Amino acid sequence: MWIRGKAYVNNEIREVCISFDRRIKEIKSLCKPDVTLPQGTLILPGAIDLHTHIRGLKLAYKEDVISGTSEASYGGITLLGDMPNTMPVVNTVEIINTKLKEFEYYSRVDYFIYSGVTKEFEKVEKTPIAGYKIFPEDLEKEETYRVLKSKKLKVLHPEVPLALRGNRKLRLNIWYEIGALFYVKDYERVHITHATNLTTVKLARELGFSVDLTPHHLLVNGESDCLSKVNPPIRSINERLWLLQAINEVDTIVSDHAPHAKFEKAQPYEICPPGIAAISFTVPFVFTLVNKGIIGLDRAIDLISRNPARILGIPYGEIKENNYANFTVIQFKNWRYSTKYSKVTETPLDQYPLEASVYMTIVQGKVSNLEGEVFPVKGINPFGENRDD
Repeated sequence: MWIRGKAYVNNEIREVCISFDRRIKEIKSLCKPDVTLPQGTLILPGAIDLHTHIRGLKLAYKEDVISGTSEASYGGITLLGDMPNTMPVVNTVEIINTKLKEFEYYSRVDYFIYSGVTKEFEKVEKTPIAGYKIFPEDLEKEETYRVLKSKKLKVLHPEVPLALRGNRKLRLNIWYEIGALFYVKDYERVHITHATNLTTVKLARELGFSVDLTPHHLLVNGESDCLSKVNPPIRSINERLWLLQAINEVDTIVSDHAPHAKFEKAQPYEICPPGIAAISFTVPFVFTLVNKGIIGLDRAIDLISRNPARILGIPYGEIKENNYANFTVIQFKNWRYSTKYSKVTETPLDQYPLEASVYMTIVQGKVSNLEGEVFPVKGINPFGENRDD
C-alpha cells in the first residue's frame, strides 16, 4: 500500500510517498498512491504511551481492552504499555499469559505489559513482558531488589512507602516523591514515571534514569475532589509552573490513564480511588504546545514517539524503512476535549481547549481510527515470542 502526504521524515517535513504492509517498505518522493491524505494533515511516527492502566480481567467494569485501546486509537496512540495493578495482579506466568491473550484478542492498537514485583522472578523474566512496575509498597519487599537487577525496564512510581500510611495531606510534600529515587539509585535501566515537580526530574537525570510527566500534573488546578484525586497528588500552582520547564527535560509524556467506575468516583473523597483517565488527551495536547510555539516539532516527536521507542529498545518512533508501519496523522484545528470510547465519561480535563486533533491512526499498516471512528484492527506485542526485528 502507498500513502501520500506531508510527513515528518529525517527530522523535516516533506511531501512523500510511503509504501508499507506491517512494516515500512520504501519512502520516496513520487508514486501512484492508494491513499492521498487531505491538505492540512501531517503524518507522524506512531505515538507511544509508556504508562496506562487498561484494567480488564476482574476490573473490566472500570475499563476493558476494547474500550481502553479504542480510546487510545482515537487519541492517536499506536502502542501502549499496561500496568500490572489489576485484579488479579499481573505478576505470575499464568496471569501474564491471561493478560496477553486478552490484549491479543481485543486490542485496537499495539501493546505491551509490565509485570508487578514477583516471587517468580526467574519464570516471569522469560515471558514476553517489557519490564516491571515498582509501586511504593514494593520498596520494602526483598524480591524487589532481585527485580531491579533485571536487564528489562523497571518503571518506578516515585513515592516512599511512608506515603501510603500517613494522612493523605502529607503526600503533598514533594520529598515523599524525591526520596523514592534513592531506593533505586544503584540500579540501571530505571524509568521514573509521572514526576510531579522539577526537582524529581532533575534528580532522575543526575542518577542516569529516564523520566516522564503527565498532562494532568501540569494542568489540573489542584486536588479538589475525587475527580482530580490522583497519585502522586497534583501539586501547588508554583510547583506546576516549575514543572512546565521540565517539558524540555523529560524523555516523554504519558497519560497514566487510570479509569474508575462512576460510582467509585462518587464516593467520599477520603475513600474514592485515585486516577484520571484521559489517554486520548496527550497527543492533541503536545501538538497544541507546538501550535502555540511553546515547543518545536522535533521536541514533540521526541516526547511522544522517538524517546519512548528508545527507552523500550524497539523499532518504533521514526518513519524509516523496516520500522513497524504505525503512524499518527494529525491536523491543526480548534476543539474542546472529551473522551469518546472509554468507559470513563468525566475527567478534570473535559472541555480543555486544544488546537490539534487526530485525523487518522494507522497500526500495523491498517487504519485503526479515521476522524474519530475506530475500527477493529488487531494490534501486536512487540516483545512477543515471534518478534522478528
